[in-house]
Amino acid sequence: PDAAPIVGEPPGLVGITAAHNQVRASVGVGPMVWDPEVAAIAQGWADQCVDVTAPIGLVDHNAGRSDNYPGYVGENIYGSSGAVTGPDAVSSWASEAADYDYASNTCAGVCGHYTQVVWATSTKLGCGVSTCPGLIYGHTIVCDYAPGGNISGQRPY
Repeated sequence: PDAAPIVGEPPGLVGITAAHNQVRASVGVGPMVWDPEVAAIAQGWADQCVDVTAPIGLVDHNAGRSDNYPGYVGENIYGSSGAVTGPDAVSSWASEAADYDYASNTCAGVCGHYTQVVWATSTKLGCGVSTCPGLIYGHTIVCDYAPGGNISGQRPY
């Protein structure tokens, strides 16, 4: 069954908070709450459609995402050439769990999106959605997390 919409989730992202919390619950981590301030950072960045760091047709990470927030903000970005939903993005990030080894706290491949989703001390979530013309993966979802995770040397949970 579909989860009830979370107050503040934009129509294009309905279910994204519940999808995060389902993944978190699977490893015994408590839920995150939707945070309008964090969401404003994510939406503001998604709207800019910046792809300059290594132009690959996907929105870059926002290097300034923590500038006007009290503390470090983590970030995941999902892009697709077709329509996207919030749960699709979370499912993609969660699929990286297969590459994460908890015992050694290492990744066999890319797994930083997954570890941010399940980072226990990240309790606030905010996401933005945008369509970026001219980018191959222009259907974009940006999720920001506070406090941010993926702290070197620490396990996510």
